[in-house]
Amino acid sequence: MSTTVQRVDQILEGQQIIEMKDYANRLDFTQRVLDTITREIGGGIQNVGRMEFKWRNRRLATIVDTVMADASVGATSIQVANPTAFHRDQQVYYAATEDMFYVDEDTGGDTNTGYVKVRGKGGSGGITTALTAGDMLLIGPESHAEAEGIPPAFANVEEEENAFAFQFDETIKLSDILMAEEVYGIPELQQQRKDKFIEQMKRMNIAMYKSIGGRETVSASGARRHAMTGINEYLEGFTDDMSLIPGGLTLTTIGELVRPTTLWNETAEQKCIILGQNAQSGISALPAQALRAQSGSALKWGSKVKMLSTAFGDLNLTYDPLLSEENGMAGEMYVLSTGNIEQVQLRTLPAVFKSNIQNSTDIHNQIDAYTGTRGIRMGLLEQSRRIKNIG
Repeated sequence: MSTTVQRVDQILEGQQIIEMKDYANRLDFTQRVLDTITREIGGGIQNVGRMEFKWRNRRLATIVDTVMADASVGATSIQVANPTAFHRDQQVYYAATEDMFYVDEDTGGDTNTGYVKVRGKGGSGGITTALTAGDMLLIGPESHAEAEGIPPAFANVEEEENAFAFQFDETIKLSDILMAEEVYGIPELQQQRKDKFIEQMKRMNIAMYKSIGGRETVSASGARRHAMTGINEYLEGFTDDMSLIPGGLTLTTIGELVRPTTLWNETAEQKCIILGQNAQSGISALPAQALRAQSGSALKWGSKVKMLSTAFGDLNLTYDPLLSEENGMAGEMYVLSTGNIEQVQLRTLPAVFKSNIQNSTDIHNQIDAYTGTRGIRMGLLEQSRRIKNIG
């Protein structure tokens, strides 16, 4: 009679791979505010094909432009910020004086770079009201003449954007003796895993705000190391400094800070505002009738979100404890467009932790590895805003 002896490399619990996004739902929302918000409003984590990923932004045509230099009465050429936004026979309005004139070239800037050629509202001559640098012009529809041929075709140009995701790795290690001792064992392993996961989510939350996207190849002898593009970097050109605004954070101020983000396609109801410590304190001091709980918000956002009623719409608010004085970020507040931000990961490499990893020659230790890729894609930045230095 023969006996077969089976040999195994692992003597502890079998290996499991657990997706972090599923496990994260068990954690306190306050440990992962920005992570949860960007996953919920972005429709989940999207796959990308490269660590430096690209996408295209589509915008509506510009309908408001700025005069860049003074223009006197009778001028037929006006220097503007975006001359290619003007096209032949469009009506242009100067709202301050109820004046109107027409575009007199196929595309602004064709006749004179940086300028738009115009004719007076009577069909000849130039403008009938002087313009000053900084004045705003409204671009209206094309005004067609009877039996005139159709105007030259033009389309909105898509803008290509790029950002970076990054890869992360961390481990915890337990020996078979620790697992066998009564004060450790399975309960200790479970607590170690939870502690490490909370720590990872906090670190990820910091990176989503602060990380500066890029790729470096120096420190690892040519190997590529990536850093994700955080929302502070995205919003570098869309930041308001509250230290320059007198009166502090009032209901009127909040409305005015949000108002510019609603000029393109969106309303205030499509915003989520993440509050830091100082903004939370300021809003808590507002009249009680301005603030109310939003029914059903826990299902939509993954947490309880309150709503602030302003003259420019109802705003969804949530507080992130990371944005505190202890962390040097108490003066921060973020207005995020719910339709233009989402988390991404490199396809086939989601954020996971792999349990009970062992070397075949090491029967005494088991390792859990926390690994994966993650990044943020944020488009149409003019619809979002960072407010800093709130006192």
